[in-house]
Amino acid sequence: MSLERMLKENLIKRQKPDFKQIEKQLNRSEKDIETAKKNLKFDTTWAITIAYHSMIRAARALMFSNGFLPTTKNTHKTIVDFTNLVLGSEPEYNNLINKFNRLRKQRHNFIYESENGFTEEEAESTLKTAKSLLKKIKDLIKTENPQIELFKYKE
Repeated sequence: MSLERMLKENLIKRQKPDFKQIEKQLNRSEKDIETAKKNLKFDTTWAITIAYHSMIRAARALMFSNGFLPTTKNTHKTIVDFTNLVLGSEPEYNNLINKFNRLRKQRHNFIYESENGFTEEEAESTLKTAKSLLKKIKDLIKTENPQIELFKYKE
């Protein structure tokens, strides 16, 4: 799906990049990863859900840095699709985006259907995916928006 189509279907709207909001999203994304790590031994399904939310926050920061905001219509899917538009042109990130989308569906089943049953290995793999996505998004935001250096989000 193209940006034009997302705008036409009212899935996203334009907004001026808000670097304080970008900073908040990136900082919370990092905190979510740390929280997910701490939950690995206790509840792997919840650890995966928290790691997924880390990815959503990082992807929202990416959207904000590009001057877009998701609307309330299909928000999580729109965020994943937007991330795919931005990162999908790089073949090494296709697998990352596919995992992100799969996690979106798994999170939905856990939250709304109370499905459980993930292994610790799956949770650890999800954490690696979340860290990879966060790093790629941070690097991209810093490259495309050098003024972000004025803010003090964690590395």
